[in-house]
Amino acid sequence: MKIKYWMTKEPITVTPNTLAVEAQKIMKENKIRRLPVVEKGKLVGIVTFRNLMEAAPSSATSLSIYELNYLIMKMKVKDLMKKNVITVSPEDTVIDAISLGMKHDIGGFPVMDHQGELVGIVTETQISRAMMQLFGTNVKEEIIHLENVDLQAGTFGRIVAEVEKTGATIISMFSVPKRNTDLMRLYLRIKPDHQVKEKVVAALKSAGYDIEE
Repeated sequence: MKIKYWMTKEPITVTPNTLAVEAQKIMKENKIRRLPVVEKGKLVGIVTFRNLMEAAPSSATSLSIYELNYLIMKMKVKDLMKKNVITVSPEDTVIDAISLGMKHDIGGFPVMDHQGELVGIVTETQISRAMMQLFGTNVKEEIIHLENVDLQAGTFGRIVAEVEKTGATIISMFSVPKRNTDLMRLYLRIKPDHQVKEKVVAALKSAGYDIEE
């Protein structure tokens, strides 16, 4: 699940001297919420729709409406953009992007190749779609929930072997840590078939796994 398979290639960009109102128009026309800022072929910043919305002077100002409009019309991207841009590589994974987003509280990233060239942009929507495919949440499914799994080398293999004995088709399987313990909570997604699901649950219980009904 590498970024290069999900990113938008050749993204729309602006320069630092692009007027803010023009950047806003570009975003609205293309239904996008962020624009990489490029100068002389180099990424120098990023401006978001939120930046533009927050740029208007405070209502508490003593300026007249005409003065306010004048200031807004003259405002440039370089006055609003974020300069220290966090980027990802085409070879990074979707999980890498999610981790960065959570750490820095951002939802999209310019994508830079190993030569420092801007080759794309990846957004939270694209990341969400990738995760849906990764975890199989975009298909009909039956979910089996295993509790208190001691995740060791070979644990997934043993679970898969038990499931496949029943004839079930696995869509995906992933684990998340439980609080205050080294044990894991594991979610198993199989193709929808209630009778097969019952066989899987019975097989896993017989093998000693704790199934949350």
